[in-house]
Amino acid sequence: MRESLLPAKSKAKSRKIDNYVPFVEFLGTFLGENCEVVLHDTTSKEKSVLAIANEHISGRGVGAPLTDLALKFMVNEVYREKDWMMGYTTEGRNGHILHSATYFIKDSEGELLGMLCLNMDTSDMLAARDLTNKVIHSAGFDRSVRKEDYSASAKEEEHSETFPKSMEDLTESLIVRVISDTNILPERMTSEEKMDVVSTLNDRGVFMLKGAIKDVAKHLVVSEATVYRYLQKVNDK
Repeated sequence: MRESLLPAKSKAKSRKIDNYVPFVEFLGTFLGENCEVVLHDTTSKEKSVLAIANEHISGRGVGAPLTDLALKFMVNEVYREKDWMMGYTTEGRNGHILHSATYFIKDSEGELLGMLCLNMDTSDMLAARDLTNKVIHSAGFDRSVRKEDYSASAKEEEHSETFPKSMEDLTESLIVRVISDTNILPERMTSEEKMDVVSTLNDRGVFMLKGAIKDVAKHLVVSEATVYRYLQKVNDK
């Protein structure tokens, strides 16, 4: 019933995205249980995850919303310049470091249809590396190793990503994180400081999410009309 209410263009996008569903199980099986494979339909932010393999990595399931990082990719429209983002690290719910990559699925006109994401739990490999480094150091082998040999690892791009189980979880975490970064209680913020918070939230795509105005107003201790006014001023700049 709900699908029949979607615009023709959205339905066409969804059908194209469905063609990628079999790749999720295929990649998940081949890469093993330490690698989560996720297919996102970016036309549905609230229930974005179409398919997922090795879901124990993030604890999500089919129907989970977009992540904050995926939302950032959409807002920045990085997909217009790149076909994928690779070699960045994120942090899983259990604190484990994840080696991640995102492939952007686009139509013939370059518009974003979805994302195929890989999140590899590297904790076992890092533990093995640390043990090897201790052995190398204690044996004195590291004296002949140049610092430049480790330069490649420094090129990895750091990204923060959370894996929400609901849209409310995603919206809440984004708002709380941005306000917390100011180190100022909302009750003590000036109007200018609150508008800066709204500007940052806007840059991170928060206002693309359903019900965000109401949630932001609650956390900033202002009316919804005030948030609308701040947002209008931000967009007018």
